[in-house]
This record gives sequence, C-alpha cells and structure tokens, in this order.
Amino acid sequence: MRRGRRVTVAILCVAGALAGCGTPAGTDGDLTNGWPALPAASYSPPAQGSCLQGAVAAFEPSASPLRAVDCAEPHAVEVVGGGTVPDAPAPPAWDSDPSRAAYAECDKAATAYLGGDWRTGRLFPVFRMPAAATWQAGGRRYLCGIAEASDDLFAPQERTGSVKGGLSGGTGPLALACVQLSGGNLDAKGFYGTVDAVKPVACDAPHDTEFVGAWTAPAGGYPSQQKLKELAGDACYLKIAQFLGLSQTQLFQRADIYTFWTGLTANQWALGDRTAHCFLNVSSKTPLRVSVRNLGTKRLP
Repeated sequence: MRRGRRVTVAILCVAGALAGCGTPAGTDGDLTNGWPALPAASYSPPAQGSCLQGAVAAFEPSASPLRAVDCAEPHAVEVVGGGTVPDAPAPPAWDSDPSRAAYAECDKAATAYLGGDWRTGRLFPVFRMPAAATWQAGGRRYLCGIAEASDDLFAPQERTGSVKGGLSGGTGPLALACVQLSGGNLDAKGFYGTVDAVKPVACDAPHDTEFVGAWTAPAGGYPSQQKLKELAGDACYLKIAQFLGLSQTQLFQRADIYTFWTGLTANQWALGDRTAHCFLNVSSKTPLRVSVRNLGTKRLP
C-alpha cells in the first residue's frame, strides 16, 4: 500500500510539472475556452489574364502544378476565366456532368477572350478542376486556360505576350490556316499513310494542307474508330467542297485533293467536346504556296 501511494504521488507531481505546476498570471487555468477558431481554408485561382508556367496537355486530366509568371516571360497557359462547381465529397470526375458544364463555360470564356472560337486557331484549352488537396481545403473553383500549340496534334508551345484578341475577325495572328504534314508510309502519289505532325506554316511557304473549318459531331456515346472516320470524313469532305466553291460531285471528280482531319479523342469527347479540325490535303510532291480558297475547278497553283 505504501508503495502504491508513493507511485500515485509521483505521477501527480509529474502531471503537475507538465502543467507548469501552477496557473500563469492573467489566465484562469481553463484551456478549453478563449482560443480563436482557425480561419477557414480558402483558395483563390489565378485571375483572368494571368500567365502560368508548367506542364500541360490537351484534354488530359492533370494535377501538375502551374506557377504564375509575368506574361512577358515564357509561359504555357493564359487564364481566360474560371468558375465554381457544386459542393461534393470529392472533385468531379473528368467525364461527369459537373465537369462538362464547367468546360462549356470555359469554352464561352475562351471565345470571348480570344475574339473567336479557339478551334479555329493554333490553340488548345487547359481545363483544371481543384486538386484533391485543394478540394479538401474547401476550394471549389475550376480554372479555364488557353495554350498555344506547336502543331494541330496539340503539342504545347511556350510563348510570350498575351493571346487576348488573337482570333479577332477570324484572321488574327493565331488563326489556323496552312499546315505542313510530316509522317510515314508515303504512297506513290505523295500522300502520307500515317501523320506524326501537323505544323502550321505561312500560306506563302511550301505546304500540303489547309484548314477549311471545324465540325462538331452529334451527341451520343463515343463511336468506334471506323465510325469516327466515316462521320468526320463525310463532314469534312463537305466543308472542303464549300471552301473550294465546288459541289461534292465536282470535288469527287478531282483526284488531286484529299480529306484530312484531326481531333475527336476519347478524353475530348468525354468532356463534351466533339469537334474535329477539317483540312484539305494535296500531294507532298506538289506543295502549295498560296491558299486555295475558292479555287473552284481550276488547277492547283
């Protein structure tokens, strides 16, 4: 019993020592009150017009960090807008209705900022939902950005200066017009069987391909690759005919102009963007040096 009492007293003394063995001046000894609440977690996305540097990819969910830089410095993304998504236990999935609704708002913001549809330019959207850690901290703001592309397969390209108004009037400095293909499996007529790059060039430089417009597929489930080829091929063929000022029958009678298109990836479709870029394509053996808009039935220049 004596040993038990001595141990108890020792424990109490240690506890008293940890508590400071007394009440400090100006306190009441109650540690459960008088403490201010911690401030609520907050997240402020970059403002419209801000420029960001970091790794980006078109139509790919990503949590790679982006840091703010001066727009006069090399950067990958320019912020065109943003918004808030409804509260939920976790950030919306890429192919969810909230993500598609947010992306649609980003699409509108990009058009207003650029002065034209980004799909008609050497550009691609950068869409970011809050990362998981930001979401848990209370962040519900998504980011809408635009990046310049080095080719029409959406390879990112750093730039300096702003893209604002870069598509004004449809002929701005970022407008997509003439491109040069590179690839493999070149056939006897000079057409590529596989394409690795679709590089924009000036129309007075040698090129084998010209942008004729964008086409949006009807809503529905993601088609098979064969069905995509049929849908986009037929739609782009019509756009080529209109671009040249021909009927489809007249275009069919020409053996020197082919159809080429890009876009319509599964991730792009899942986000609600079902747009393809349509191009006319001529043999790499007979490159063009001017636009062929309204060429009609005349020979290739």
